Amino acid sequence: MSKPLVLELLTPAGPLARDLEVPGVEVPGLLGEIGILPEHEPFAGPVAPGVVRFVDRDTPRRIAVGAGFYEVTEEGRVRVLVDRAVDATDVDAAAVRAKIEALASDDSEGAERERAFLEAQLRAAGAA
Repeated sequence: MSKPLVLELLTPAGPLARDLEVPGVEVPGLLGEIGILPEHEPFAGPVAPGVVRFVDRDTPRRIAVGAGFYEVTEEGRVRVLVDRAVDATDVDAAAVRAKIEALASDDSEGAERERAFLEAQLRAAGAA
């Protein structure tokens, strides 16, 4: 049996997961989601705003993330470094929808990034 992955999900505000043993993890990339399982080859890539999925002690978890990078090390450590993240259990769907609506007329790059992160929160919470 292969050794589990060790997940770190880090933001400038602090970690959402650190040294967490998981059987696998899904990370949103620029071209779609990448599934990472034990014994994955070392690899690195960009993270797109979306949802990181993994199982923590038999409990599925979903974390909405902003942009960043991930790496898979030879030792089986997966580091996800993102500008921001919110656990699905902390998402207030009504408040998120109101923020999306407030951004509707703003077509700036900053507003587009904010909308992408807000939409990821709704997907993580199963409210999209």
